[in-house]
Amino acid sequence: MRAKSIIFTSVLIGYVGLGILNPLVAPLIRELGLSETDAGWIVAASSFMVLLTSALWGSWSDRIGRKPVLLIGLTGMAASFGMFVAVTEQGLAGKFQPAVLFTLLLISRLLLGAAFPAVLSSSQAYMADITTEKDRAAGMSLIGAANGLGLVVGPAVGALLTALSLLAPIYLAVVLPLLVMLWVAFGMANSKPQVHGQQKKTLRKGILPYLAVAMIVMMALIQTQVTAGFYFQDKLGLSATETAQAVGAALFCIGFMMALVQFTVVRKNRLTPLKLLQLGVPVFAVSLVLLVSFSHIVTFFAAFALMGVGVGLAIPGFTSGASLAVAKHEQGAAAGMIAASIGIGSLLGPLAGTFLYRISPETPFWLLILLLALLTGYVWGSRRIRGEQQTVVD
Repeated sequence: MRAKSIIFTSVLIGYVGLGILNPLVAPLIRELGLSETDAGWIVAASSFMVLLTSALWGSWSDRIGRKPVLLIGLTGMAASFGMFVAVTEQGLAGKFQPAVLFTLLLISRLLLGAAFPAVLSSSQAYMADITTEKDRAAGMSLIGAANGLGLVVGPAVGALLTALSLLAPIYLAVVLPLLVMLWVAFGMANSKPQVHGQQKKTLRKGILPYLAVAMIVMMALIQTQVTAGFYFQDKLGLSATETAQAVGAALFCIGFMMALVQFTVVRKNRLTPLKLLQLGVPVFAVSLVLLVSFSHIVTFFAAFALMGVGVGLAIPGFTSGASLAVAKHEQGAAAGMIAASIGIGSLLGPLAGTFLYRISPETPFWLLILLLALLTGYVWGSRRIRGEQQTVVD
């Protein structure tokens, strides 16, 4: 039970840190005199590093154990937040030229993108190590719940602390991973799979459907989050401040429902990964239909709450499904591959969404509805993904 609590807290603090920092990037960039394009590169740097390093961290955790990788990840996150806030503070004081300032901020985000998947991959692999096949989805739902709570707690805490200063929330983001790192160091046993020579070349074809699902679901989620601000403002005629408040409330709806669904429905009903996907993906699609069908703030919030339900079912579906599709000695690699797929989706979503939005505000959402409809047909009808019902032989 302690191990699950530590895993949950580690992932929660990781997402809280992201939730604190990400909303502050845009206003800080403008305060520093940098451009929106600079902000785009700085934000994209993290996703790029997530894509590059996720599989490496997962494989490394299979070799040296989950605990060392988790400690490295937490330390790296604290260091990245520390570098970001230190550089920003000096930049606000006028001590850096714009090019130097941009480069240092970019490096801090690259470090964040390299460190965060170490936390996520090792946590997912550790959860797979300590849960049975029947309890795998429930265990993975804790990680998904931490994601949802982080979406709620991070921005909320950040908004409160900005009353002190724009940088105050980031100082908290530096401290939190260090505190959790101490808990991991002294309260968590290492977990390392035993790898035999003949197991090293095991093929992982069964994991591929879950990687595809993870990429599409997360691409749809991130794309919706990125374009929501434009959509709310254009459809409802809101001011910049009103738009920020509305988007914040919508993200709260997603995070709250994600956490609620995973703490209740997923953990108590022991649904299979396949069933979670069969329920979650179409619910996600319906939420987007609701979003584009009515132009009212109430229906927008209802759509985002329903979206939280769909994503809250789908995330433990593809994470536990990927875990069950591979052998015990491949759990770290599986977690890393899932994290990499999420990274791909996180890169493609914002790029596609902002490009398609220029065609019309509804275009990016209708494309996502089509993709999720096709994905619904796949998870209900594909024989390949139904192979997750079979037990993997170590």
